[in-house]
Amino acid sequence: MQPGDTTHRAGYIAVQLALLVLMVIAASSASCLTSKLPTAADFPTCRYSEAIHDADASLLRQKAPTRFKLMPSRYMLIVQAARGYHCSGAVTVAFNGHNYLQAGMNDDAGIVELIPLLASSTGMSLADTFDLTEFMVISSGILIGYAGFWRLYPDRWARWVGVVVFLCLGLAEATVADVYIFQTSPLIAGTPWILHFALTSKTCALNVSAALLAFCCSWCSWVRSGTTLICLAFLITLFICRYRIQKIFLPLLLILLGCVAPVLFMRHLLARRDNLLATLGDTTTTTNSHLLWHTIYIGLGFVPNSVVPEYKDAVAVDKVRSIDPRVPFGSKEYEIILKHEVWNLAKRRPMLLLENLAAKVGVLMFSAWILLFPARRALFAERKVLWLDAAFVLATGMSAMNVVVAVPRPRYLLTFLCLTLLYSSVKVCRAHLLATGNKTPVVQQQQGMV
Repeated sequence: MQPGDTTHRAGYIAVQLALLVLMVIAASSASCLTSKLPTAADFPTCRYSEAIHDADASLLRQKAPTRFKLMPSRYMLIVQAARGYHCSGAVTVAFNGHNYLQAGMNDDAGIVELIPLLASSTGMSLADTFDLTEFMVISSGILIGYAGFWRLYPDRWARWVGVVVFLCLGLAEATVADVYIFQTSPLIAGTPWILHFALTSKTCALNVSAALLAFCCSWCSWVRSGTTLICLAFLITLFICRYRIQKIFLPLLLILLGCVAPVLFMRHLLARRDNLLATLGDTTTTTNSHLLWHTIYIGLGFVPNSVVPEYKDAVAVDKVRSIDPRVPFGSKEYEIILKHEVWNLAKRRPMLLLENLAAKVGVLMFSAWILLFPARRALFAERKVLWLDAAFVLATGMSAMNVVVAVPRPRYLLTFLCLTLLYSSVKVCRAHLLATGNKTPVVQQQQGMV
């Protein structure tokens, strides 16, 4: 088989995978958008019920009945969304026994809306559906990613290193689970293939796979915000540093187009949800994504202080209530108040912000030093592939914002640690490959870029 045939075949396979994903999403979307909307009176559980409201509240005090880790509050939101889907026909609407409201409320709504939709389609329980979804996301990311790593390094030693690394990545994801794997898994799956196509100068396959990765990351941002930004940091940096300016237009256009369809679909769902809530006697009051300034404010509690004593939601809630008790939790006004409080703290007590920033960055630097230590001599050692180093550094730095905004806990560190470990393993195996005299990928790259 000629090199050109291999490139076309890889591109064709990537296009087929992209079309398959589009077909699955389109089918799910059609089911969600065209289902008949029954009235609330059609179902006993859709009427006002104090018992249902109290039962939901009790879920906050219990461990979620799932094998993979899931926050009790998030499981409660999934239950409410499933009830709202049953009552209204729209997975974006929840019902808590008293009122119809936004599914997911002030959290990333993707998992809250996805699980009831899948459970309704399969007939499985919410807990089992969540567990199966988590398993599929983790396992598919690891298997696809390792397949790319296998193609990237033909050496047996490097492939065994890949086995250990990807098993560690899978174990880390399974330990943290929840919504956080949706940010990490697409990057683990796509990054080795991007590097393989880039190092072997398979331009068509590289462009298509980059667009497909951006497409998947954009969908995953619905579940875990920030995924698209990390993905774009990696891809855009790679193309800008690898190509001449006049050659980056097409790949960047494909990458941006890959992000458009999910964004438009989400906006359509939100508009439909708002209209439906208006007919049910409620209006949207909370933001449509994870609360940013709420997280930043309580994140200042990482270093003990009298203003923000700990990283706890109640700290921010109490602060807002002390200023305006009428402001609903998670509303735009709620976020504006906390934004002002953060800026006021920056003016009155700048050392509080600096101490927290220094402590968080210190944890990140120490973690990165441990994981990158085996590859320390290979980092930025090859001038011809500095684009590889730059792409990883920018993406890893962007993932570190999870910790800088919040606190250095495993769930916020997951993407940072996985990307750093993957970067370290790529550089170690590449150094070993070059040390054994196999410089084929570099030669191919040089020829393809002339």
